[in-house]
Amino acid sequence: MKKNRKTMLFIPGNNPALFKDVISYQVDSVIFDLEDAIAIEEKDAARELTRNMISFLDYHRFNIETMVRINAFDTPFYQRDLEAMVTNEKLDAIRLPKVESKLEVLRVIKDIENIEAKYNKPSKIVIFCAIESAKGVLNALEIASSSSRVVGIALGGVDYMLNLQATKTINRHELFFARQMILHAARSVDIDAIDCIYDNVSDLEGLEKEAILVKEMGFNGKSAIHPDQLPILNRIFQPSDKEIQEALKILTLYKKYRSQNQGVFAIDGKMIDKPVIKYAENILQKANITNPSIED
Repeated sequence: MKKNRKTMLFIPGNNPALFKDVISYQVDSVIFDLEDAIAIEEKDAARELTRNMISFLDYHRFNIETMVRINAFDTPFYQRDLEAMVTNEKLDAIRLPKVESKLEVLRVIKDIENIEAKYNKPSKIVIFCAIESAKGVLNALEIASSSSRVVGIALGGVDYMLNLQATKTINRHELFFARQMILHAARSVDIDAIDCIYDNVSDLEGLEKEAILVKEMGFNGKSAIHPDQLPILNRIFQPSDKEIQEALKILTLYKKYRSQNQGVFAIDGKMIDKPVIKYAENILQKANITNPSIED
């Protein structure tokens, strides 16, 4: 079953207490940050701590995806970050910051493959690309489609606004174009689209409004920077009981009518065809519920 990423929580890679606390949170993915959250003089220590804690703590037991945001490839920390993480068998994904082109992604993948060959350790590590500039937004499709290792793209809203020289608005109009570009690029190649953080951790009402907006747009989930944000995001991006029951009803009847070679049918006067069936399947996938229309 495809991994659900409703919530992706950033934690600094230099805080061992938070590494342990994560297992008590309801979070789909945790992003250990070696980039923005870490001062230059602490980069090496944070890298070592992150590597060791991922190896020591069994996040997979709690169905938590492990991801590390490494430093950008044009920094002196990139190669050491990549080598330390690619060789960690318990790491699931690498988040690349400030991606602007397909060539950048391919360079990182080549470096990953070289590390795998060096240590004779083929890995299943996948890549999440953060798009944080005007150039990156305009190249969203080529980034999203650059490799089968790329399983998602995410908007980095703060850096994007700085690059755009935009003003933050109440309704976040300045992010609308970027969100649409990222969402369309992700959907065109069937990967995840994750929205940016909501940086005012005390404004849970504002977080809820923004999360509802991007959920309605079609985003899979939203990044978080504080555990208090997680219950809201989980509730909003998780299908409702009503949606689940409707999906189960549609797919159960679909199995029945399919056995009768009937491709289109009606429920309560509403025609059920392939797009509706696909939507119902997506609802159950997001809810981690087995599709009843799948043959035994």
